[in-house]
Amino acid sequence: MATAPGSAWTARAPLWVRASRVLEIVTLVVIGLAVGVEASLAVIARNPAGLVAAGTIAAGTVIGYRFQPYVGLALVAASPLVAVFVGWLPIHNWSMACFAVLLLTLRGLPGVIGGVVTGLASFAAVGWHGGGLSVNDNPEAWIAVAAVLMCAAIGSAIRGQRRYLAELEQRTRDAIVTREAAVERSVAEERVRIARDLHDSVGHKIAVVSMHLGAAEVHLPTDAAAVAVDLAEARAGVQSVLRETQEILRVLRVGVEPDSVTPTPEHSRIPDLLASFQTAGLEVDARFTGLERSLGQTTSAAAYRITQEALTNAEKHGTGPVSLRVDVTPAQVTIEVVNLRGAAGAGTSGGGNGLVGMRERAASAGGRIEVRSDDRLFSVRAWLPVEEEENR
Repeated sequence: MATAPGSAWTARAPLWVRASRVLEIVTLVVIGLAVGVEASLAVIARNPAGLVAAGTIAAGTVIGYRFQPYVGLALVAASPLVAVFVGWLPIHNWSMACFAVLLLTLRGLPGVIGGVVTGLASFAAVGWHGGGLSVNDNPEAWIAVAAVLMCAAIGSAIRGQRRYLAELEQRTRDAIVTREAAVERSVAEERVRIARDLHDSVGHKIAVVSMHLGAAEVHLPTDAAAVAVDLAEARAGVQSVLRETQEILRVLRVGVEPDSVTPTPEHSRIPDLLASFQTAGLEVDARFTGLERSLGQTTSAAAYRITQEALTNAEKHGTGPVSLRVDVTPAQVTIEVVNLRGAAGAGTSGGGNGLVGMRERAASAGGRIEVRSDDRLFSVRAWLPVEEEENR
């Protein structure tokens, strides 16, 4: 069964909203019943004055509730005076005026204006009807103004509390939206990091595969055993690339934790990284100092990935031996990779993605990259700061 929009809104609305709405409805019902009783008394007494007084308060309530609050307030405040003027008892009208002021205040009318205007009008009407304004001679006049002011104060307090709760609810929603945006931003940043890892890792392994295939091509005419070894290493490299690509794509697609993905590389594994290049045939003159020092995860991974990408670029676009220096001190990590340029003299950066990735890696750790190139040499130098916490 379909649910009406109004009932669906009420079901979803907070308790304080529903309670305030119920209070308005109850107040309207009370005023309606009171107007009906007064009209009935006027009919029974065959006195049109009662109908005029009842009609004034009814019109003021409806106009103030649905259309113009201040016009409605003017009619509500005038109703006790109208009752006295036409010769009807004002007690009925100022009693209904109390509830009307409460209703209009709940709907947004300022409590001070509603209370003062209606209170003074009721005070004057009852004093006029009673022949005086003395507390001893005509206490009803003071009761009337006190009741009107009290109802206006109650309506104003309820409206203020309602406004406060609405603002609190809005702030809660804003906080939830902000938190969700932060989570989404973190997820996006993590996906970028995974994509960068994929580029670095796959690029390295493809470079190794390329070297093995090149070695196989050299050995092919003379050494079948060496060719078999090279092809086996190339096949293993391709399988490793496929496995890692599938795992990372699974993480990106499903959003699960990358439990089976290789842990983030660390700077202490740079010698193992170098060994994979040397096994594939790349000549590297390496020197390491301070690799046993402990580094933060971001700095450590950046050092590994920058070294990996620099060696991959050297293998792809350079020629001859490569010089590698990695120096870890308490203040910073320094990485230097220098190699001869390719025979064609083209830039060793290839399509540029490798250098961009290295710069992003360095920036993520608070460091910087310097790339130099001339007709003969191509060099990459990176400096990564070591935070004080990492030295403890």
